[in-house]
Amino acid sequence: MFIRLSSFAFALTTVAMAANAADPLQGLKASDIPQADPAIVELGKMLFFDPRLSGDASTACSDCHDPKFGWGDGSELARGYPGTMHWRNSQTLVNMGFMTGGFHWDSGLASLSDQVHDAMGAGFVANIDTVLGEERLRQIPEYEQQFKAIWGEGPTQAKIAESIAAFERSIVSVDSPFDLYMAGKTNAMSTSALRGMDLFNGKANCSSCHHGSTLTDQDFHNTSVPPSIGLFEDPLRQVTFRYLMRVKGLAPEVYQGLDRDPGRYLATQDPDDLGQFRTPPLRYLKYTAPYMHNGVFYTLDEVVEFYNIGGTPDAFGTKSPLIKPLGLSRAEKGDLVAFLESMSGSEILVSVPELPKYGLQDFPKSGVKITAASLKAGLASAPKTPAATGTAASGGLLLKPVDPAPANGLIMTPRDAAIESSFKPNTFNELTDRKMVTLGEDTFVLVKKGDTLGSLAKALYGDERQFRKLFAANRDHLKRSSDLKVGTLLRIPE
Repeated sequence: MFIRLSSFAFALTTVAMAANAADPLQGLKASDIPQADPAIVELGKMLFFDPRLSGDASTACSDCHDPKFGWGDGSELARGYPGTMHWRNSQTLVNMGFMTGGFHWDSGLASLSDQVHDAMGAGFVANIDTVLGEERLRQIPEYEQQFKAIWGEGPTQAKIAESIAAFERSIVSVDSPFDLYMAGKTNAMSTSALRGMDLFNGKANCSSCHHGSTLTDQDFHNTSVPPSIGLFEDPLRQVTFRYLMRVKGLAPEVYQGLDRDPGRYLATQDPDDLGQFRTPPLRYLKYTAPYMHNGVFYTLDEVVEFYNIGGTPDAFGTKSPLIKPLGLSRAEKGDLVAFLESMSGSEILVSVPELPKYGLQDFPKSGVKITAASLKAGLASAPKTPAATGTAASGGLLLKPVDPAPANGLIMTPRDAAIESSFKPNTFNELTDRKMVTLGEDTFVLVKKGDTLGSLAKALYGDERQFRKLFAANRDHLKRSSDLKVGTLLRIPE
């Protein structure tokens, strides 16, 4: 299948363009966009469209971020992994490379690479184990060659995420009438859109949250968007809703009392964050309906009318004081919509790449003859348990069962002597009875019986709510925050 190739040859690196409340509206231009390695972007594009990076090889990134639907999925609420359904709207990826304040509606992730990693491991998104994803790509000769040509090594989860994120940063719109007008082309915008821009900055007060070159303050507000009917009508969405609440550590009496998305509270568990969502950028709106975090509005006219009446009743007691009736006339509302539409340029459509096929590897790959005698002589390692706790940074650790089992259940055995020599005792005043190890620049703690992420966070940081730090740093082997196994090493983030 092929669709029109649009010009998006520029690729973004991290661009520090966070706006503040005093920033005026600004346009984007091609010179704002640094070049990235085209080989990484091209590899990321292939991986973005490849469904083999999902558990049952049915779901690619492009299924929820489809170019034909504004790089979202065109639905009120996103689709999920087979057997699940999501309960938030799938955000567009256009110009996401300019964002610096975190990703997702609640900004629970710090970077696009983190977002890719999180989506791959999430049971309701791509649902694929890290090691399985790596091995699938290593079974595809073309991918193996591309990774080695770029990085000198075969596919790893970190490089998979980095490649896809590089492609996502290349999805850029800088040719909207608004951008052209801001660049000096005075006839780029209609007179109606120009009147709408005055309203945007004045009577409608939109620029209090939407300003700067990203047209967002990248902050969080409760605008009292009404709840999604889809959450009430679809049992699978309700399952995912409760699942994520539990994973994030919300108490049952909290999430069972919710009739709508708690917003940023899910990421911070700060009561003042209930119902707050990150201010979305306003570019490419022409192609990204439906709108809002739950897709409740299908047209920009509905969005403008919602704000014109001052939103709906405040369910959480956290509604932003900025949301109040605007008193716009019909003509003014039309002008405001015209301005919002002027922020969309050419539609960005790309050709879907032809994906490489699996190949067969020569078995055995090693020149070592594996026999009982060779294993006993130590000529080759034969771990009985996969490297469930290994990371690219740690060098990959192997868990070896010991009989009889020691008090801690399992002990860590390094893969080779080089790693063994890198073990260094590390003591924390709060964890004096803990087995701590340092590998390279990373520090790990050995999980003991009765540990939870919350209790470890309490000991490490003095705040059990910081368990999310530990969960994010170890999500290559923790699909849920309750997945701690005695004897595994847990990486401690800085």
